[in-house]
Amino acid sequence: PAAGERVAYPPEEIVLSFAAPVRTATTTVRLRAADGSQIPLTTLTPDGTVDTLVLGVPVLDTDVYALGWESVGDDGHRATGEVVFGVGASPGDVAVAAAGGDAAALLLDGLGLALRLLWYLGLAAAAAAVVLGRGGTTLAAGVLADRGPRLWRLLAGLAVLRAVVGALTLLDAGADVTTVLTSRGTLVWASLAGLLAVVGSRRPTGPALAVLAVVGGTLAGHAPDRPDAVQAVTFGAVHLGAAALWVGPVLGLVLLARTVGWRSLDPDERGAQMRAHVAEIATVAGWALAAVVTSGGVLALRAWDGQSVTTWMGEASTAVLLAKTVVVVAIAVPLGLHHHRQRERMVDVGGGLRTEAGALVLALALGAVLVVLDPGWGRATGDTDTTLAALLDGSAGPPERCADVDVGQATCYRTALEALLVAEGPQAAIDEVLRLSETDAFVAAGCHQVAHDLGNDAAERIADMGVALAVDGSACWSGYTHGFVEARLSDITDREMSAALPTFCDGAADPPYSFSHYNCLHGLGHGLMLRADADLFAALPLCEDTGELWAVHSCASGVFMENVMAAQQGQPAEFDDEDLLYPCTVMTDPVAEDCYLMQTSHVLWRLDGDVAGGFAWCDSAPQAHRATCYRSMGRDVSSRARLDPAGVVSQCDLGQPALVRWCLDGAASNAVYETADTTLADALCALVQGDRRDACTAARDQAARTVAAG
Repeated sequence: PAAGERVAYPPEEIVLSFAAPVRTATTTVRLRAADGSQIPLTTLTPDGTVDTLVLGVPVLDTDVYALGWESVGDDGHRATGEVVFGVGASPGDVAVAAAGGDAAALLLDGLGLALRLLWYLGLAAAAAAVVLGRGGTTLAAGVLADRGPRLWRLLAGLAVLRAVVGALTLLDAGADVTTVLTSRGTLVWASLAGLLAVVGSRRPTGPALAVLAVVGGTLAGHAPDRPDAVQAVTFGAVHLGAAALWVGPVLGLVLLARTVGWRSLDPDERGAQMRAHVAEIATVAGWALAAVVTSGGVLALRAWDGQSVTTWMGEASTAVLLAKTVVVVAIAVPLGLHHHRQRERMVDVGGGLRTEAGALVLALALGAVLVVLDPGWGRATGDTDTTLAALLDGSAGPPERCADVDVGQATCYRTALEALLVAEGPQAAIDEVLRLSETDAFVAAGCHQVAHDLGNDAAERIADMGVALAVDGSACWSGYTHGFVEARLSDITDREMSAALPTFCDGAADPPYSFSHYNCLHGLGHGLMLRADADLFAALPLCEDTGELWAVHSCASGVFMENVMAAQQGQPAEFDDEDLLYPCTVMTDPVAEDCYLMQTSHVLWRLDGDVAGGFAWCDSAPQAHRATCYRSMGRDVSSRARLDPAGVVSQCDLGQPALVRWCLDGAASNAVYETADTTLADALCALVQGDRRDACTAARDQAARTVAAG
């Protein structure tokens, strides 16, 4: 589910699609309900390195849930995320926390942040050594000759510590020793440490070593895992290197002024060395600032990733980025410009230069925090075309293969049928659902829902409603049409709803009162029920906005059917366990008949398929609605008997003899609507005589005319 989404039915699987491959061993997913209880999940993805992680979910009650995940990458960096969604309920302002590591994880992450900041300061020190060494003053040369080798040994030690902490983080996340030792972070940091220790002892102020440290550290981080790895590494290294060139020399000059040698110089000599260094720093800082702004802009735009300003402003990484920007723009840059203008008159390190150095170090620290918050990955949207079927063998494959899938069959069929929808159009996919319903037990049992999911997918793929509904969507009680309309309705705002309803199905109303026109309005009823948060008495008045009485009846049938389906899915529904005919018993014209025409699906479900008991409830209905109730029973026993004519007759005979004809009426209509053909209805009518045959053939012919009209 997408963040903040309300889904009508509990998901059978949750699919997480990552921007870069993750190891299943070092990825943890938690699902919690609003009360904090943890929901058990089953990992359906084979162990290894994957782009997509699929998890099986038990049947979820109506509630708000939070899905929290964390994954430790090859560099030892921990990435986390959380998606709050509702099942049959709107998340609203409900706060649910699913993420959160243990004490060891928090300690390791804290050490990682501290070492990252120390590494940045070490790079700044290396930049200071290079730039101040170029200034050529006697004092700077002496200090660098004394402390230069220690600088590179210090960086080498920091690289070793980063390798160790990264390795411990991977171990804590569940990786084995082999994985840890061969991970990119461990190998690159260890190699970089060796190079800095060996080469640094020979060339203590070499610019090449500083470049090596910047690029090597970037390669050891998570930039190579980005979808745009080359850009990420390039701009990341440029940004960090430029920041070091800006921060380091200023900070180095402040620290140089604290040495005994600086304080022992006479004022004239101190002023001369000060002006020489500031002149060198000003030139380098100007170019460094340009590089920081350019590369930082690219990195920030990638981190923004096109989301709305409101969403972007609400993220923690945005707050840190803005704080960093304020420090740079409001403090460091104005002070830098001031010192640039005053450089010919500067004779000592004053408070302004120390403030500038402090602001730059603060910006560097905020940069370290920003990396921890990990901006720049694509935001979670809940939208993904990658599902279990594609995961198993890299492609959707034919629907037949889904019969052999042990877990995730619903997702497998949905993916395969969506692929067929895209490749050959909606009619081919609908025909495939109908074919599968005759041979595949899973599709036969959930035919309407399978077709319904196909309709949801078609709404995402096909913009023109007239084109999408210009099909024979009668298969599986028009599940495709219902799903399409339900999804399309979600695009209309509450404010636009009343004005949009009278013309909502105009694209499917050619000819008017046709089967496709009815199915569109019926699907509209399903959608209105969902928009009303399963409130039957709020959805029915919306149906009245559709206009004429025929449209109201068609829409209301969808509302009542959604009420029945919701109850069977464990969602909120308007029913009474003591009176199985409620809410029909409180309905008035014009929608009471539509209620009774759907109610027996609920009655039989509550009675565990007791057909005789279902007829008994129909017999207790008001006289004016008993025939309608029997027609509803005819539809249900027809489906339960898999349209077998003999089975239908034997079950209809369990009702009152005077009303059996209406059961056959409903069964004959159902046979035509299910198959878009009269063959099974002909066989059914041939098994009965007298008024029963008359009712059967009349219903058959009416249904056939409706289907033929489109």
